[in-house]
Amino acid sequence: MHTAQALTQETIFGVADGATYTGMLCLGGDGKRYFFSQAQVDGRPVSLPREHFPSREDALRGLADIATGARSAPRD
Repeated sequence: MHTAQALTQETIFGVADGATYTGMLCLGGDGKRYFFSQAQVDGRPVSLPREHFPSREDALRGLADIATGARSAPRD
């Protein structure tokens, strides 16, 4: 978890293709990139890619894609 490097944190809630999801969206220490420190889909924790997103909107789309299965979460 890399929240210690976050400038801000925001809880995201959403519904996509019938799946409900939540995530902790963080603005990176550089003030330019976003990442998720944790997320759940349908109440179950999911592994997240160690990915940074260039915008908040890209990050939100990325989490919605993971929730719907359009983007794969990494396997543990």
